[in-house]
Formats: sequence, structure tokens, C-alpha cells
Amino acid sequence: MKALLIFDSVNDLVFSKWDDSFIRHLRNFSVQDFEENVSDSVNVSQIFTPIILSQRVMAAQFGNTYSSMQCKDGTTIFFDEWLDHVFIIICEDCLDDAHRELLDCKTLVQHICGQNINLLHSPIYQDWLSVLLDCRTKGDSIPGANGVIGESGATSAALNALKTSSKDFKISYSHYHLLLFVGDKLLSLYSSRSSDDLSPPDLILLSIQCIAAQEHWKDAKLEDNEHFVKLPWLSKENSAIINLCAGPMGTPCAPHSMHLAEVAPRITFAVVADMDLREVGIAANLSCQILSNLRRILLQRNLELLPSTLDNLEVALKKTTDSLRKNKANASLCARLTSRMLELRKSCTTTTPLTPETTATAMHTALEAVIEQLKPDIPSLKLGQALKHLKNLLAPYVEFLRVKAMRFFSLGSGETDVSGSLTLHKYVEEFPGLIHFIYVDRTTGRFLAPDMADCAEMLPPEVIKSTVRRALSVLREGYSAATWRRGAFHVCAVRWWQRGAAPCRPARPPPPAALRALPPPGDILASFYRQLLEQSFPNDSQGVNIKELICVHLGLLPASTAVQQARRLAHSVHELASDIPAIAADLL
Repeated sequence: MKALLIFDSVNDLVFSKWDDSFIRHLRNFSVQDFEENVSDSVNVSQIFTPIILSQRVMAAQFGNTYSSMQCKDGTTIFFDEWLDHVFIIICEDCLDDAHRELLDCKTLVQHICGQNINLLHSPIYQDWLSVLLDCRTKGDSIPGANGVIGESGATSAALNALKTSSKDFKISYSHYHLLLFVGDKLLSLYSSRSSDDLSPPDLILLSIQCIAAQEHWKDAKLEDNEHFVKLPWLSKENSAIINLCAGPMGTPCAPHSMHLAEVAPRITFAVVADMDLREVGIAANLSCQILSNLRRILLQRNLELLPSTLDNLEVALKKTTDSLRKNKANASLCARLTSRMLELRKSCTTTTPLTPETTATAMHTALEAVIEQLKPDIPSLKLGQALKHLKNLLAPYVEFLRVKAMRFFSLGSGETDVSGSLTLHKYVEEFPGLIHFIYVDRTTGRFLAPDMADCAEMLPPEVIKSTVRRALSVLREGYSAATWRRGAFHVCAVRWWQRGAAPCRPARPPPPAALRALPPPGDILASFYRQLLEQSFPNDSQGVNIKELICVHLGLLPASTAVQQARRLAHSVHELASDIPAIAADLL
């Protein structure tokens, strides 16, 4: 049973995604006369309004917030809030899995809607979000990490092909990225000069977009008068405006245009162009967050926090108006924002006919006009010639990559990486009993694992998935290493820190209670690892990487031997990355 629900500020249902078992479960608790129409959005809102109001009141008026509830029948209800909208997940999963999925849902909403959640009222955006949620787990089993293709010949050829193809189309924006994905693995990335780097969460979000496209293309048929299969949730050129990560918090708020095209089955070409609205997006996102906090403070009547919040809002609005002027926006919009800020401050500090709640609502309306500026027209890219040229340049590798991608997805839900020349046979002799390992660089959001096609029956994807889940749970408790048995398998999980190429120790290791208070590890934005880094190396986290290694052995193995082998294996993988300079920077 699972349901994802999003409610707006007046508790109306904005988005819903559920299975049949949830509807059956809901009917059992429905005491109204609409059992036949229990899935209607109005009826769902009526059923959940008491729960949402309770959560809002406890958080806003009493400061006694709670994020989850567990029912006697094992059902978990998890809450999150963003810009006065409440996100709810109801499922029978463990708390960490439910919380992680809810965080990813919020990130995907920010990714496709920006700060304008009202776009979810559109059926197209509802379908788009639903498809992305379905494809979120169809790639890597490593939550919050993206795999790479470790075949240097294909990687180099793909990079050269992208460079050449960039000359075959014209784009009105100077900063753009060209990417090739095989399945959900990044094969190659070419960026124009002076472009801002794509962050690890950006690559994960784009890989989910590519998986969604591939899943649609595999069952679609090309019409006689069409050159490509259109994706129903994108425009006629398979393009859309999306938001990539920017700003100090790394949330998706920088508008980009995205264009997708199919090179071959499971091989996707993506063009991502910066719409030159990054600074506006960052400032508007910060202003919306502070205004949302201000409205909550007004509801709580917490007058002590009011002056500092007003000052922060004024600074954020100043950045917003400055960035709007740089983008030659309408001058009247900047004047409107400044005027609304003066009215808001005056109503909060003196006696005026306008209440603070009224002026805060007026400010929210003015910011909505700014948010409209962050949804520009999608630039038209004629990718036909570039795609044709790209296919010709990659022709010697297409069949090889297509087979790898197909074999990867035939393993089930794609829980292991098929990483080119990295095969398990190389390690069997050197590490007796080893049947699988997963090496993760949490700072770069990349992982490396052997090809599992030869032993998928012995170690099915479900086992790997549960093993990774338990490793994340154990390491979240504050342990740097752990070993356990699972039937005939012996698992060892290790986490360590590196500054450059040298291991290092945290200056102030956070206590287990502080770690348990963090979000669960493995969400798209890597919130857990970012906060863990800040707490472990306060004011000195520059250049520090977080590494994780999970080893799976068959048979009995002493814990000391497992940890020793893990150390040797980490060193061996480090040497492997040095042997593949084309992907060394991505891996480590």
C-alpha cells in the first residue's frame, strides 16, 4: 500500500498518486456516504483535513511539530512542508524509506515546477511528476548516487562526438551542456565554455528524465510522418523548462531548457541550456522561503523573531530586484516589490489599517509575478542534423552500449551497475569469497560496481537492494564500519573520509543522536551527507570527500578479515580509476 498526496494552503488536494490497496484501505475508514467515490479529490481532502490541520496547528501554534506517525496496523504516515504546501506519504515501508521517497518527491516537484507548485493543477504536470516518481527506482539501487560507464574507449568517442555535434545546431544561449546517457548511466558530458558545472543531484534528476523517456520510447511506435516519438509530458520537440540546483542550499531553482532525443534503444541524447535566470531563481527562491517563515511567525505571534525575519526578507528582496534589473525585467515589477516590502514592514511595526497578514498576502502575490518570469518560452532546437551526425559518429559503439543497457535492465529493476571493463572475475582470485561490491563517492554522487550478469541468480537484485538499505541504516547510527550475516552471505560496510587522496578524521565527530536527527541518507539532494560534512568538519569541509564501500562475501568470514579485505579493495578501486583517466575525475 502506498499513496503520495500534496495539499495546498487551504487543504485542497493538488496532486495524488496511489495504488488500489490504498483506496481499499481508505474505504475502511470512510464513515461518509461517498464510499463509491472515495478517490474523488474533494472527498480525499475531507478525509485528510483533520490530520493536516492537526499537523499544521501543532507546528505553527505550539512549536511541537512532528514529522511522522505510525499506526497500529503498521502503516506509516510521513509529513513534509514546503511553501505552505503539505506533502504526505502513506505506506507500509520503514520510516527511512518513506522519508527518503517523500524528500525525493519534493525535489522532483521543485525540479519541474520551481516555486510555482500551482502548475501541478495541470494534468500534464501531474502526469509528468507521476512518471518521474515511477522511474525514480528503475535505475541504480544506490540511493542518491549515479553510476558511470567504465569503458574508456566508448567514453572518449562519445565526448568527441558531442563536441562535433555541438556545431550542428544553433542555440540562443551561450551556456549549455550536452549529455549522453546509457540507461541511467552517464556516458559522457560536454559543456560549453564558462558554463556552471552540473551538480551530482542535477545528473541524478536528468538520469530520471532519461529513464522516463526510455520507458515510453520502448513501447511506442514511430508514425509515418514523424521523425521522433513525442513524449506526452513534454512539448512537441520533447523539450521543457526544468530547474537545476543552485544557491547555498543546492535546491532546484535555476531555470534551464531540456531537450531529449533517442540515439538508440536505451541511449539518450540530452541538451540542457541555462536560461540566464540563475540569480533571479536563487533570490526568488530565498524570498519565497523567508516569506513562508514570516507568515508562520505571524500565525504563532512570535514577535521576538519578527524583526530579524523582516530584515532577512528585505535583503532577499533586494537581491531579487537587483537580479531582475540585470535581466532587463519590467521596472514596475521591481518597484512593486519594494512598495510591498515597505507596506509589510510598516504593518508589522506600527499601527496601520492593513494587518500584517494582509500585507504578507500582497507580498506573496507580488512574488508570484516574479515566479512567472522564471518560466520563459522554450527555445526551439532543430536537433535532426545533430542527432544524425551523432548516430554516425557513435555507430561503432552503439550496439555494444545498447546490449549493455538491455542486459542492465533485464536484471530486474536495475540494481547493479554494468560498468564496462570492471568485471568481478578480476577480484575473485585476489579476494577469496567476494561475490559483489559497491564503491560510492558520496561527495560526487557516483558509484562503481561490477557486472552482475554472471551471478544474478545467486545474488538477486532484491538482496542487493535490502543490503544497501541496511548499510545506510547502520552507518546512519554513527558507526564507521559494520559486518553482518544474511543467510549464506557475509556483508561488510565501511565509511571513511578523504581530503584529496589522504584519509582524514573528523575534527568533531557528531554524536549518534545528532545523526538520527538528520534526514535519511540517500535522497537526491544528498541532504544527509551535506549536513554530516558540515557537522564533522565545521568551517573546514573544503576538499573533503565521503567514501562508502559495501562488500558481499559468500560463506563464513571473520569480521577482521572482511574489514581488511574492504580496505585492500578500496585501494584497488582507487588504482582502477587511475588507469581510466577519462572517468577518473567522475569516479573519485
